Amino acid sequence: MRKLTTAFVSLFVASMPAFAIAPGGTVTGTINGEAVALVVFAQQSDYGNAHISLYIIGDDLSERGLGAMGLGAEWLGELTGEFAHAEASMGMHSNPLRFYYADDDAGLSLTLESFMYVGALLEITGRVEGVLTNVDKAGHKNPDPEDALSIDLKFDAVLQ
Repeated sequence: MRKLTTAFVSLFVASMPAFAIAPGGTVTGTINGEAVALVVFAQQSDYGNAHISLYIIGDDLSERGLGAMGLGAEWLGELTGEFAHAEASMGMHSNPLRFYYADDDAGLSLTLESFMYVGALLEITGRVEGVLTNVDKAGHKNPDPEDALSIDLKFDAVLQ
């Protein structure tokens, strides 16, 4: 009986379809010290041979008068978790000509805790921290240091 049960369970498990990972993901953490839970929008997020790009959306942004958040990074050579450039931005519903922006030159910190290629997908886990300052969209000029957002966000994403 034990062998029959083991054979049945093995056959059942073998016949189950594999659970495939899908593009998208989650972002949690704080904006200006307030907890947020956001989503990595799969259709606008991607990676290439030298960049990653996350397009982050969610009610916790729109409730604060903010649009989507963009998070991007570039590297040289192979992906090692070290970036040549990283930046983050968030739109504003009230003023479409300005947005919140920071890059690694202004103290933005983007770190990957893990990354793994799964076929044509890149699975990443990381954290972004810094202060985004209100600037003109065109050229990131005219910063307003009195209008800034601090972010401390963790992300888990699968990019295509």
